[in-house]
Amino acid sequence: MRLLALDTATTTCSVAFWSNGTVIASRAESAGRRQAEILMLMVKSVMDEVETEYGALDGIAVTKGPGSFTGVRIGLATARGLALAAGLPLVGISTLQALAAATPLAERREQMILAVLDARRDQVYGQFFSTDGEPVEAPFAAAAESIPDRLAQISELNASLLLVGSGCPQAGESLERVDWPYQLSASPSYPQATTIAGLAAACGFNKYASPSIAPLYLREPGVSPPAPLAHSEPAATSV
Repeated sequence: MRLLALDTATTTCSVAFWSNGTVIASRAESAGRRQAEILMLMVKSVMDEVETEYGALDGIAVTKGPGSFTGVRIGLATARGLALAAGLPLVGISTLQALAAATPLAERREQMILAVLDARRDQVYGQFFSTDGEPVEAPFAAAAESIPDRLAQISELNASLLLVGSGCPQAGESLERVDWPYQLSASPSYPQATTIAGLAAACGFNKYASPSIAPLYLREPGVSPPAPLAHSEPAATSV
């Protein structure tokens, strides 16, 4: 199976080419807000390295969120365009699932995993996973202070937790307030296309599937309507 995987859902940008069970070529860069500028350059660089045409791929994988609203849209739009042009199926992978899957088996030690991203506005995006990487509950967007209460509903009291992702500082602080033990993963704080490719390959593809994926937004965009203009009396007119 040959797959092209893309990720622009957070502040990083990464691309990976997967073939026959392993990543053959990859690119990763801290992107800030430059995903739209650099993504296709990275895609071209990877495809040139492996000397493969898009039509020779079996599918394309992309992160669908949660994450930056702009980043998620850029990744999905690019992946859809490539899939439509080459007639390829498309699969979407959650950023939180990708974070959990990237943690080494040696770190897990039968611990539950919390994949957590900094969502800004005093919130995090998070999801709990079992030791084998299966979701324990649905993803959420909430204040980090809610994590101990959420954890207490699904885990034994004071069972150690493995944290991964850019929201670890906020999650760690909330757990320390209640003396809940946790460990920080050494794996990357942001989703990586290399991990996404492996997850997508495990999902399998339908050659005739429609290349359409709904973004995973856990909250509304942080855009406020413009403030109303101050009321003023109409100016007098002369006749």
